[in-house]
Amino acid sequence: MELNRYVGAQIKKFREARNMTQDDLAEKLLTTRQTVSRYENGDRKTNQDILFELANIFHVQVDDFFPDRKDKVKESNPFDTLAAHAADRDHEFTPEEIDRIKGYIDGIIDNYESKHSDNK
Repeated sequence: MELNRYVGAQIKKFREARNMTQDDLAEKLLTTRQTVSRYENGDRKTNQDILFELANIFHVQVDDFFPDRKDKVKESNPFDTLAAHAADRDHEFTPEEIDRIKGYIDGIIDNYESKHSDNK
């Protein structure tokens, strides 16, 4: 996929995840709905100033607009996996949900350790 189209798809994904219309986003960017549409379709490149503004509006990192690089080292962290899974579903965890998830994980670990300590 061409980079402009990828970035545009990300803009649309982040916009829709926040229940914003193209008009809403255009107002925040001080531009027109047509310009937002062109960004999302990949017909117009977003410059770095626009990407930084979009990152602020959507509360994401500028890197989130770009595909993962193959040479990027990824740490294996289960909470990153959970966050990525939630992001795919356009869901942001509340502090209460995070506490419940941590408790669930602790319970699984405790259960695993108790089963394996009995076998020693």
